[in-house]
Amino acid sequence: MKKILLLLLLFTFTVNAKYTANFRGEVKAVLTYPGSTAILIRVEGMPTSHPKCTNTDYMAIDPAISSESRQLIMSRLLLAYSTKEKINIGYDKDSNTDSCTHGNRMKVHRVG
Repeated sequence: MKKILLLLLLFTFTVNAKYTANFRGEVKAVLTYPGSTAILIRVEGMPTSHPKCTNTDYMAIDPAISSESRQLIMSRLLLAYSTKEKINIGYDKDSNTDSCTHGNRMKVHRVG
């Protein structure tokens, strides 16, 4: 039983290993483009450098996520933007293989 729990714990840490940092800030911009599934955001206090992603003007929501997930994230972002609420953004501050997306921008893993 202990071995099974240990394996489950290791698997859990492996799954979450690419989401390594958080910051809080007010959403300053939310950009979308016709014909594209990408969502770009600018948030106060967002990182200005990254070991792998070279384009740090905006952070990006992965365009490969499901339509339903994209709608949830967009709703959360627009609510925070319109009310000037500070939100928590989770991202990968390290240089993992999927740290970057959409124009070599930092990929957002969590909006909360």
